[in-house]
Amino acid sequence: MKKEIEYSEVIDKLEIFSKWFLFKLTEKISLKKELYLRNSLAKNISLLKSIDILRKQGSYNEGWILYRSLVERLVYIYYLTENDCFDLFDDWSFIKKYEYRNNARADEKFKNILVDPNFKVKPEEPKKYKILKENNIKWDKPDPFIILKSKGLDFIYKFGYDFASTHTHPLISDGEYEFLSMTGLEPNPYIAINQDYLINNSIVITTLIHQEVFNILDFKFSSLAYSFLGEVNKLINNEPNACDEVFYKLLKMAEEGRSWFEK
Repeated sequence: MKKEIEYSEVIDKLEIFSKWFLFKLTEKISLKKELYLRNSLAKNISLLKSIDILRKQGSYNEGWILYRSLVERLVYIYYLTENDCFDLFDDWSFIKKYEYRNNARADEKFKNILVDPNFKVKPEEPKKYKILKENNIKWDKPDPFIILKSKGLDFIYKFGYDFASTHTHPLISDGEYEFLSMTGLEPNPYIAINQDYLINNSIVITTLIHQEVFNILDFKFSSLAYSFLGEVNKLINNEPNACDEVFYKLLKMAEEGRSWFEK
């Protein structure tokens, strides 16, 4: 009989593991590429924790929406790295954010947003926007299927990203699960569905993102860090693992002031 997996405990360990790197990476990095990858680790854990919260409250459809977002982050990391376009992505992102804010600020019906911090424009931003627009900055979004297939991960697209899209974009069955859950009416075909693979797959994508970030950054990460991610995947697949052992070795290193980076 397989042991029941305590997913929340696994996620807590991944969060603690990630926090150490987030603090240490902040001391070491400055390039836009490095900052984006560091922030990706934080976003990765935030999405995973949110998916787990939704799983616990039975909001599986919403969990799948966030899962799709998680997979998309992996796709972007692959794409940006292979095409070495972090700076271009940064410029394009600035343009889009500037235009989103300005479109809202231009609405005469909601002049109060001009003092809202969310829509505030810094004095130097109009000049930067003008320069970037004059330079005709263009950036093409990655195609998730093409990117994942090139990595031999087309199954993640088929059974993950594409399947999760059925929850992200409205279909004729949209809301049926929620209706049956809220009313308690029967028959409810969704009750028999095991939703553990939502959180299971989310943890797998999380470890993939971590491994990819570790591989891309110009630092040598401890072999124990890679081992921990590998042991997490063994654990959630109910395979013999040393997840706790490796995790506590990392904690002991941290307590003794020893780095998780290789010299």
